[in-house]
Amino acid sequence: MNWAELRDLVDHLPEDSATRAAVAGDEEGRRWTQDTYVAASTYNAVLLMIRILWAAHLKGKPPDMDTIDPPRLAADIEAEERAAALTAHHERILDSYSPSRSPDDEDITVWTARIRELEAQQ
Repeated sequence: MNWAELRDLVDHLPEDSATRAAVAGDEEGRRWTQDTYVAASTYNAVLLMIRILWAAHLKGKPPDMDTIDPPRLAADIEAEERAAALTAHHERILDSYSPSRSPDDEDITVWTARIRELEAQQ
């Protein structure tokens, strides 16, 4: 068997096979097909409509019903880590411009010495 045949074999595996799940980055071992994703999305949409109608017509808090969350993939985890790192970077940049930030004593002595040098030159 050559590499092209192996690729074709792997590409044509069923959607819920362990190999396809591993290639997709399934971390939890939950192998979902496209039908499972559609069914979970439909359930979540119906659940949202029930909550809206319950609050609108029965004027009360709807009962707690859990949504169906899709399995977490490795790409999802990496995207969350990148977003958290980017948020932390932006917060560090904003904190550097914060007026509550006090300068270090070394900075004060350096700038004080430069001001004295400039005054001495005049």
